[in-house]
Amino acid sequence: MNGNSLYPSTLFHFTEKRWLFEILKSNFKISYARERITAPNNERRFAVPMVSFCDIKLAEIKYFIKKNYGNFGIGLTKEWANRNGLNPVMYINKHSNLADNLIEGLNGVYVHISRLNNMKDITKLTKSYHNIMNMYRYVKNYEGELIRNEKVVDKNYRFADEREWRFVPPLETEDVEPFVAISNIKTNKQKEKYNQKISHIRLTFKPDDIKYLIVEKESDIIELINHLDYAKSRFNPEIRRRLTSRILTVEQILNDI
Repeated sequence: MNGNSLYPSTLFHFTEKRWLFEILKSNFKISYARERITAPNNERRFAVPMVSFCDIKLAEIKYFIKKNYGNFGIGLTKEWANRNGLNPVMYINKHSNLADNLIEGLNGVYVHISRLNNMKDITKLTKSYHNIMNMYRYVKNYEGELIRNEKVVDKNYRFADEREWRFVPPLETEDVEPFVAISNIKTNKQKEKYNQKISHIRLTFKPDDIKYLIVEKESDIIELINHLDYAKSRFNPEIRRRLTSRILTVEQILNDI
């Protein structure tokens, strides 16, 4: 990596303590995320299966953790991201003609999809058609409403600050619906139903792919070390010791970085 780059060599994923421990034990689960693309004259809501990361430096984490994603995180190398086909999100301005053109063009895709009954029919579509659909899964508004637990917590949140990268299962992945209409996944119960359908899919990593582990405070470190001994017991003690040396606390980041 260019040492003068504005971008780091690490991608971070922030979450709650129990989910970080689950990730360390069983790798990343894929889940459907509700998305909304807004334009001057159009709006499109849907859900996409993914795992999200942010392309930020350690010094910027202090601003990021305030967004309520969680005070526990894992940082993985971009070499790992490249091997697994992650891609940065394409941000579009909700006030632009491009946003309208994108939604209007892809509305035609949805009209056709709505006439299909099952995934076998969808997979019969042409490669070009698939490529258009796939682009939709990597688009996000530059800024817009930030919603948490079905409540608007920021009316004009700048999503581009997150510099999001996504892992999205390939369109041809068996038994995975690449899109879900928002009407079918409005509630948490509906979302869980769809997540169960893809619970067998994992985004995997090895200990050497980990650059940082982040916990909220000093008292969480021992618990994490004990969990590493359990979750990564298949790895030798030297590797586990190396992982423990990569633990940082939010307190350290806020005070010292």
